[in-house]
Amino acid sequence: MSNQEKVHAEVRELLPAYVARDLGRVRRSLVAVHLRRCGPCQAEFSRQRSVSEGLASLAAPVEGPPDGLLERLLEQSGSPKLHGPLRGAVSGARPAYSAALLLAGAVTAAGAGYASWASAKHLRRRLKR
Repeated sequence: MSNQEKVHAEVRELLPAYVARDLGRVRRSLVAVHLRRCGPCQAEFSRQRSVSEGLASLAAPVEGPPDGLLERLLEQSGSPKLHGPLRGAVSGARPAYSAALLLAGAVTAAGAGYASWASAKHLRRRLKR
């Protein structure tokens, strides 16, 4: 490995610390001088810097919700035009819907119960043979 290749390898090793500004003054100035003269290392430095800036922007604090959001949501939740047709069916606020849901549940449960009883009865007959 030539001296020039060694310098490139060393500068590339130092680039993350250079981007993060964690190098001492002497090494920082040596890397800066090399970057002024070397296009490939300068391109690598630019790439690492843009990645670092992108990551920093992701770590920036997120703004809170807009002012008045909670009040608007509470207003909309009280608006009758936004409620679905079954609102209140379970709570008893709409007795017809409540009765329909209860009936549907009872029919489903009865059907499932009958099906399991019939299959058990059929199975018992087959086992007796």
